[in-house]
Parts: sequence; structure tokens; C-alpha cells
Amino acid sequence: MADTKSFIKKYGDISFCDMPFNDVDNAALCEIFYMPLEKVVSDSFKAEPKNFTDACNELYSYNGNKHKAPGLILMRKISVKMMEMSRQKRYSEMKIAAATETYKEKPAVQFAAATFLLPDGDLVVVFRGTDDTLVGWKEDLDIYTKREIPSHRLAVEYLDKVAENFEGDIIVCGHSKGGNVALYSALKCSQETRARIKRLYNNDGPGFVDYSIFMTPAYGELIEKYRHFVPSASFIGMLLAHDNDYMVVKSKQFLGPLQHDLSSWKVRGADLSLRPKLNVMGKATDYIMNNLIFRLNEEQRVAMDKVVGSIFEGTGQENLLGFARHAVSSVKGAHKTWEELDDDTKENFRSSFKGAGEIVKDAVKLVRSEDSEEAEAETVAAFKPLPLSAN
Repeated sequence: MADTKSFIKKYGDISFCDMPFNDVDNAALCEIFYMPLEKVVSDSFKAEPKNFTDACNELYSYNGNKHKAPGLILMRKISVKMMEMSRQKRYSEMKIAAATETYKEKPAVQFAAATFLLPDGDLVVVFRGTDDTLVGWKEDLDIYTKREIPSHRLAVEYLDKVAENFEGDIIVCGHSKGGNVALYSALKCSQETRARIKRLYNNDGPGFVDYSIFMTPAYGELIEKYRHFVPSASFIGMLLAHDNDYMVVKSKQFLGPLQHDLSSWKVRGADLSLRPKLNVMGKATDYIMNNLIFRLNEEQRVAMDKVVGSIFEGTGQENLLGFARHAVSSVKGAHKTWEELDDDTKENFRSSFKGAGEIVKDAVKLVRSEDSEEAEAETVAAFKPLPLSAN
């Protein structure tokens, strides 16, 4: 079965003017933007946009003319794919502008965005997902405990600036945390900016702490332009309160966390290859993760935020690669930090996982009951947790 790499080779000689931006282009751009293009492209909206091929060549040169992985779990093949795209007519006609990155430890912020200018006049705004930094992973956790994270605010500001500085219809894309941020930015940007959004992509992004964001007039305005993709055994995309308007993509991988990798998504011609519904693993994950997270009380959420933040800081490392290289000292530092936490925090943290075994058993029982259309309808209803009350 073909993948995005196959699509790039097969359709690479076709201009966006002849075949408009599609779902596979969305996945390909989200994947290659894990490469730090902000190192070679100005973050100024007033700077001259840079040809995409030139930017790729400069980044490759910056990396010592070697294909370097952008992180421990972000593979070297992303660099290979970026350079392959740079040689194709379809992508070499693009320009890239306003590539920006924000990184802060307190509060945790890991944000990156760029704007791709297509030859047909469309603008493609891509928000990066979680990178290799521990700060990035800490901000991920904040999605599970807070209504708004710093990247949400930065994304709204960025999208409005794109509308102010460039003409053309806007396509908004993101993968993982970037998908969550893309959706948030499109819902919270100005009415003028939202009216120019042509399409909105959320690629296996996690949900939000409650369903209120899906009850807004803005969501109703965007629903016909919204394309939400999750793999068949989705793990990340099933977290928290999410919409049920997703389309299920086939993946070459079996396990949910591995299916999160965009390069594993299957392609059929110029479209992503879809299946009717989540598989058993995806449905079980939806039930398990939502019920684990939604049952947390405020004290447990505060404890989880404090524990994870303290442990990450205790490792003494900036990113996952550093953690792997200094695993022994990192683990010792994390354990020391845990021991220094107050007893109430540790008890609230431990209590967050009580009853997890029963939730898993219930999930298995639920998905096995799908032996008829009626049973399946009841299962889908049971999977949707109750919204959180306003905090």
C-alpha cells in the first residue's frame, strides 16, 4: 500500500495550479515541518518569502550536508522526505515565510509555525507538533489539565498576523499537538480571519479538557471545512474531549502510538486511504484514556501537573536525546525530585491511577460486545464521557 513518500514521487511533477492542495499534501507538510526550517527562514512577516527548495538546501547544509533526525523519536527519514519534496516541481514552486519558534521553560512553551505560499495563491499555515524537548512534553500535559496553553494563544496571534500580511485563502494544518493548536487557532481567531479559512486539518491531535469548544458558533462555521484524521488504532487523537467528525486512516503500523507517525499513514492515489471506523484497539483506547482523564478531580490534576513538571526538571536534561544519553543520572535526578515532593501531592498523584484496571476490563468487555449494529451503537454512546464542569 502506498504512503506519502509514494504520493510525492507519483504526483511531484503536478503543480498546485493543476491539482490543488489535498489531504496527502497536508500530511506531508505537517511531517516535514518537524525539521527546524525556522533556522533558515526569517520569522518576520515583512521579510521576503524564501523559495522552499532554497530553504531545504540551506537547512541541509546547516546540518553538515547530512540527514539528521530532528529528535530522538523523530526519525532521520523526515529529512530525507524534505529533500525529496524540494526536488519535485509541485513543492519547489512553494515559498515559505514567517517561520517562527517560541521555547520557554516556565511556563512550558514549545511552539512553532510557518506559512507556505502556494503558486495558486493559497496560504498553508502549519503548526508543529511536539518536538524532542521535555518542555514540549510538559506543555502536552498542560493540554490535559488546562483550558488554554501558551501555544494556543501564540497560534491565534500567528494566524491573525498571516491574514493581516498575506492575501489569499488560508489552509490551516497541524499534527499531534499541532492539530490541537490548529483547531484552537481557527476557532479563536478574528471573524475576518476565520472567513478566509478554506480548510482546516487536525491530524491525530488530542482533544480538550471539556466539550465547550465544540459548542461555539465558530465550530459550526468551520465544520464543513474541517477535516479531522485519526489512524485506526488512534491513541493521541482519542485523548480528552474530541469531536466525533473524524475520518479513520489506515496505517502500516499496528499499535496506536506507532500509528501516530504520519509516514505510516496509507495513501490511495491522491487521497489518504480510509476505513469505516476505528478498530477494536482504537475504540478501547478511546474509552480507557477518556475515562482515566475525565474522572480526575482538581486536586489530582494539580498534583499531576506538579509531579510531572518537577520530575522533568529533576532529570537535568533539555530533551529526550539528552535523557537517553544520560539515563542513569537522569533517572536518579527524577527520583530525588519525587522524594522531595510533599506527601499530599504524591498521594493525589497515586490516587489518579486507582481503578485503572477496572476501566481496562470494562473497555475490553465493551468492544467485544460489538456483535450487532445495535450493540455497536450502544458502544459508541458509552465511549463519550460526560463533559467536565466549568472550572
